[in-house]
Amino acid sequence: MANLILWNCLNIEYAPARQLASHQLASWLRQHGYTVKVIDFCHKMTTKELISITEKYIDADTLAIGVSATFWYNISVLAQHAKEPPWLLAAREELKNKKISWLIGGCHSNSINLVYEWIRFFGYAEDELLKWMDQNSGKLIRRELFDITCASTHFSKDDYIRPYEVLPIELGRGCQFKCRFCSYPLVGKKKGTYIKDYELIREEFIRNYNEFGTTKYYFLDDTVNESEEKVYALADIAQHLPFKLQWVGYNRLDLIWSRPGTIQALKDSGLRSTFFGIESFHPQASMAVGKGWNGKHVAKDFLLRLKDEWKGDITWMLSFIVGLPGETKEDITETSQWCIDNEMYNWSFYPLAINRSPSKLWKSEFDLEAEKYGYSFPRNTYEWENEHWTLKSAVEYSKFLNKRDYEHMHPTVWMLFMMSCLDYSCEDLMSKKLNTLPWYTYSNQTKKFVADYVKFHLVD
Repeated sequence: MANLILWNCLNIEYAPARQLASHQLASWLRQHGYTVKVIDFCHKMTTKELISITEKYIDADTLAIGVSATFWYNISVLAQHAKEPPWLLAAREELKNKKISWLIGGCHSNSINLVYEWIRFFGYAEDELLKWMDQNSGKLIRRELFDITCASTHFSKDDYIRPYEVLPIELGRGCQFKCRFCSYPLVGKKKGTYIKDYELIREEFIRNYNEFGTTKYYFLDDTVNESEEKVYALADIAQHLPFKLQWVGYNRLDLIWSRPGTIQALKDSGLRSTFFGIESFHPQASMAVGKGWNGKHVAKDFLLRLKDEWKGDITWMLSFIVGLPGETKEDITETSQWCIDNEMYNWSFYPLAINRSPSKLWKSEFDLEAEKYGYSFPRNTYEWENEHWTLKSAVEYSKFLNKRDYEHMHPTVWMLFMMSCLDYSCEDLMSKKLNTLPWYTYSNQTKKFVADYVKFHLVD
């Protein structure tokens, strides 16, 4: 039985991957005396299976069912217009007579097109959700506010975590940088702030290894290598664990270049694949977006150096934005060809997203000052145009290049570790091209994993 039930999903068809937010909230509420059940992989269950598991945990003390909306759908430029997915609509309809509240959080929670009425939570929800739980259970208690520096996520033994799975871990929150396209909260934070205590990180590694056999992680951190001290601390932790730690996450290429000692330290920390937000190799475009270093030809040279230094033990994905000021279709095409010619492991093109809607909670500099950078909006608040692109042409050309370049790419970062959730080694996966992988097999193995998960929860 549970005071709160959380429906969780990460919309991946080929791997049983879990997202963190629901487990973090559950851990926080349990620390304050509440019982919480997280149900993962909801999108892969039948309605009957999801309802059967859910009803096992509903009793007179159940206050609500909460839904994590962040990964309902794959990432899209117009995500704010998403409706509830079919699995959720069907399941909620089945439970419509239950006298419980319905909560929603995550990046789709501010959608204006949702079918059902929801109690909505925006952004980091630990404090607001705890306040709601206290108010609706009649507790008049003064609570200390959530603090990431001393927080720790405790997965539950009934989460059915297998030893070969990859678990998410939050190292900190916010980013000390402030890219002009970025609208995430806590950008431009003060250096050294909002970082979890390193001893708590170490303890979480040890606890998960002892309880579940976990050795692989998604590091959830806007910039893992934001400081040398942090990289060396993680390397020291990794070198003193009773297992070989492996992780993927976000790093900044220019910070590795400016701190050459971290090339080896990142390897010592267990890094296997990383996401580099290059955005552009074009001088004007990279300056406009706030990453001028990448447009000075230094990024290309340093990527080739890293490839030689890491010798395939660490791979990466490069991301580029289509539609930045000054960058033409020919420039983007040249970037694509450079990645092919120099055998980058993986790369992707994303259309620039600008949204000037008053309902948008957090706004980037581009959102706020789009005209300053040459953008206009002749039709609505998000269909931008500039001298070389429209949103439509940026979307179409991004899709074209991503499809065309697919045959050259390897699994990296999140995709790499998600597939390893099916008990494949990173070395085996990293050596393959995406177009040679047995996706049908992975999908069937994921169905089997979820079937075992359901069976585990329905056995009396």
